[in-house]
Amino acid sequence: MENILWIGGVIGLAAAVQSLAGFGFALVAIALLPFFLNLQLAVPLVLLMCLLSSMGLWLYYWDNFSWRAIAPLVISALISIPIGLVGLHYVPEDVARKVLGAFIVLYVAYDILRLLTPIFAMPSLESPRWAYLFGAVSGFLTGAFTTGGPPLVMYANSKEWSPEEFKGNLPGVYVVALTFALTGHYFEGHLTRELWEIALWSTPLFALGMGAGILLSKKIDAASFKRIVLSLLGVIGLRLIW
Repeated sequence: MENILWIGGVIGLAAAVQSLAGFGFALVAIALLPFFLNLQLAVPLVLLMCLLSSMGLWLYYWDNFSWRAIAPLVISALISIPIGLVGLHYVPEDVARKVLGAFIVLYVAYDILRLLTPIFAMPSLESPRWAYLFGAVSGFLTGAFTTGGPPLVMYANSKEWSPEEFKGNLPGVYVVALTFALTGHYFEGHLTRELWEIALWSTPLFALGMGAGILLSKKIDAASFKRIVLSLLGVIGLRLIW
């Protein structure tokens, strides 16, 4: 199968980032896969593999999971996911690539500034309305590009969740939202035989990436690793734009 090793390598890299940091699978995978797959095929593939990754982390950190903490995020995400699915279906792929690239660059710029300068840190968002807003933005991005993680990460940072809460709660949102999004792709006819074959061939590198990320999380400073990943994503985002 053409490009299968590259595709599997991207899936493995994304799985390693997810298991190391607790998020980032979709952001890494959807930034790289469009170089080897068309976006109509890449999006449901990332949703499927991200669901598997999130489910594993969710179960591993189950003791730190709280339904109350994620309920507003999940409710609003489920409402906005269909809007994102419609956008993916009707927006031309070249336009979608540029929008995706711009979003990645903006997120990377924000996160680097936040790491370097505390003044850029998100303020505490006490009103529950913020959870609905961030959840809705996440749902739209999940449906359109599978990149629903960044708004959730920004919200979690503002709430100052512990690393354990972070890795327990966010995968819980992902599992519910991704399952719903995949259902939409199923009815749209996007879960094709080709997609399942690619997912099957990518599974060994996916498992290797998950294991590597867990091992690295015990030996490498996650913040330093995240800076490297953000720098690479910035370059990729710019290339998608141009």
